[in-house]
Order: sequence, then structure tokens, then C-alpha cells
Amino acid sequence: MEAHRPDELIPDVIAEFSQVFAFARTRWARYAEEVHPELRAPGMMILQTILRKGPITATGLGALLDMDKAMVSRQVAKLRGLGLVDAEEAESDRRVILLTASTEAHAAIEGLQARTAEEYRARFAGWSDEDIVQLRALLHRFNAQADDARGDGPARRCSREAEAGTQTSTPRTAYSPE
Repeated sequence: MEAHRPDELIPDVIAEFSQVFAFARTRWARYAEEVHPELRAPGMMILQTILRKGPITATGLGALLDMDKAMVSRQVAKLRGLGLVDAEEAESDRRVILLTASTEAHAAIEGLQARTAEEYRARFAGWSDEDIVQLRALLHRFNAQADDARGDGPARRCSREAEAGTQTSTPRTAYSPE
């Protein structure tokens, strides 16, 4: 095997991740439509997060996904309107609204997960158990470091602007391509 310096390999790693991301975007859009014809990929991402982390607040979703409050609010309203998310007041503080996935959402996602698992089994055909274990460990290690390097996304900028009492971004119009 030819020896390479890490800085020579990083562009290739980025290119591979870009291909994975493009595949994932396409898949998320298709899955969203399978769950509900009016659901789009951002709503699907929020729904999946509610399923994994719920009950959760909209503020918690925004922080976890690094999305601005307006985007989260629009998507949660749409998910509630589609019957995919339930909202209840927290018993400890009635001002806090906790979001959970509805029974319909659980059923739809379980079906998608079963099909996805089969698709991945087919993609991993010919891989050894050790290859899959190593891939999982390396991805886990890579993702664990992302928490420390999330950057300055919209949720952090909006939070800073609110604390400072300023707004540096251009006001949004009513149009949203979602």
C-alpha cells in the first residue's frame, strides 16, 4: 500500500462524504414523501430527531440541529398539522411544550427503517463483520468530534444577536422554498 500524508488524503475523504451526503439528501426526500406526501426533507430530519430524542422542546430541537427558531417552528407546525407530532405541556412547567412522535409517525418510520436495513444489508454484502465493526467505530469517532466543531450556524448566530439586541441578517420574507 502506498503511503500518503493525511493532508493529501483529506480531499478524497471529503469527496467520499460528499457522495454519501448527496445520496442521503435524495433518500431523505424520498422517505419524507413516503411518510406523507406533503412532508419534505427538513421536516423528516426534525421528525427523526423527535423520534430519537423526544420528548423534546422546539428550542431543544433548534439547538440540537443548529437550526434557527423560525425554521423549527414552521416544520413543527407542519408536522403537527400532518398528525406526525404531538405536543403536550410539561407537567413540571406548563409553559414548556414537549414534542413527541405520534403513533402514525412511529408506524411509518418503523416501516422505513426495516426497508433501509435491508438496503444496507445488500450494500454490505461481501463485507466482513470486522469491516462493518471498524466502519461503525470510525464513524462514531468522527461524529463524536463534530460536537466540538459545529461552527457558527443559524441557531448560534440568532442566539448571539438576541443577547446583543441586534440583528445582522437580512429580514426574511414570507416566501419559503420548503
